[in-house]
Amino acid sequence: MVFQYSIKDIKVFVDGREIEGLIEIGISPKGDQDAVKPIKDWSGKTIGYSIKDDTDCEGSITIQASSKNVPQLIQLAASKKQVQIVIAAENRDALNFSKITADDCIFFYPEFKPSAEEANAEFRFIGTNFRIE
Repeated sequence: MVFQYSIKDIKVFVDGREIEGLIEIGISPKGDQDAVKPIKDWSGKTIGYSIKDDTDCEGSITIQASSKNVPQLIQLAASKKQVQIVIAAENRDALNFSKITADDCIFFYPEFKPSAEEANAEFRFIGTNFRIE
């Protein structure tokens, strides 16, 4: 499932705090292929599939290096505290969802990238309970 949207049409919250200076966010289910396993009979013939409800996800949030949220996200990466991420639709007419959530997200230390306009920081994360409403 692919959603295309403009950053101005959403708000992103990490651990209840709105992210400022947002440049880009990406989130997707993880291990979709691992959620489906063939069931084989005694001869090795596939007779069905085992499907588990896998709600794990992974993603990244890229923000301006000057954003006041950089210290917050670095602290989350250092502590490995599990937090919730919410992507809320601001312009529901332009989007196919009202919100996307992921629970128990753990952040990793950022990669800082220079750019022509302003340096930015990309924070990668993993989480579970990925939901689209």
